[in-house]
Amino acid sequence: MNQEAQQDLTYHHEVTHNTEEHSAAWRGWQITCDQVTDGKFEGEVTELAFGDLQLIRDRSNQALVKTGQAMKNFLTFSVPARQHAQEFYCEGHLSVANHILIAPGDRLPEIHTPSNLDIFCISVDLDVIKHMLNNQGIESGLNSYASSTYLKEACFGEELSDYLHTIFSSELSTQVLEYSRIQDGIKDTIMQHLIDLADAGDNYAVTPLARKVMVDRAREYVLANLDTPPTILELCNVVGASRRKLQYCFQETFGLSPVSYLRIMRLNAAHRDLLHYSNQYNIQDVAAKWGFLHYGRFASEYRTLFAELPSQTIKRAS
Repeated sequence: MNQEAQQDLTYHHEVTHNTEEHSAAWRGWQITCDQVTDGKFEGEVTELAFGDLQLIRDRSNQALVKTGQAMKNFLTFSVPARQHAQEFYCEGHLSVANHILIAPGDRLPEIHTPSNLDIFCISVDLDVIKHMLNNQGIESGLNSYASSTYLKEACFGEELSDYLHTIFSSELSTQVLEYSRIQDGIKDTIMQHLIDLADAGDNYAVTPLARKVMVDRAREYVLANLDTPPTILELCNVVGASRRKLQYCFQETFGLSPVSYLRIMRLNAAHRDLLHYSNQYNIQDVAAKWGFLHYGRFASEYRTLFAELPSQTIKRAS
């Protein structure tokens, strides 16, 4: 295992042939599934977990009634994999496109799922979310989520679904997922989407001086940590601002989003590594080391920034 890897990665995939197997495949959950439609059952449950974050992809060919509970003091978010195709019933309410089901782990609602269900479930420690909201100065009604079930429209639902598709892609090896920067990047992206659900504010009209102070503080932190570029979530916590507020300030002051700025910093870090290339690792290792989940996208962004492919950098430096 690479020295950059973390030790707490859990990856589990199970193909299920009946509802009992399907219920048992949800590790850490107590789930009961009753089959509604006729025919042979076929399903899959894939789990990816590290630290206080658990991701599950649930697929089944038959319509089901699902009841049960997840882990206590955890908050669960259910995101349809196909935002514009699937609807399901939750406690008598219809969940339509671009809605996310939010429920406390120990009080999950009864769900009536359609045939050919494909859904992502996110389970995260409630105290972790509260701590991050506090760090970013966001006041929210998160406590109500801990006691009730909500079907909430999310403007970023399709974006989050696409990102979860990438994480669970068969092309993404578990070896890549072991890299600490990959894990940090996954946590960062997902947690920020969940935090955005709680951040209802949209008034970020701060003075130009205040914007510059915040951006300067963020850039100083990044430049002081070039060997370990921070994630957006870490940067938000350092400057005490939500992602939306930080993005507004960066865009107004620097002409770039903080995501773009950090991506450029990570690309430059990868570029430095490739200029001192060693046969002990390959280009994909370098990409994963600096938190690039998708190698093809890394190579494309690298070529755009440096006008050459990573492999050409190696040849030129040799």
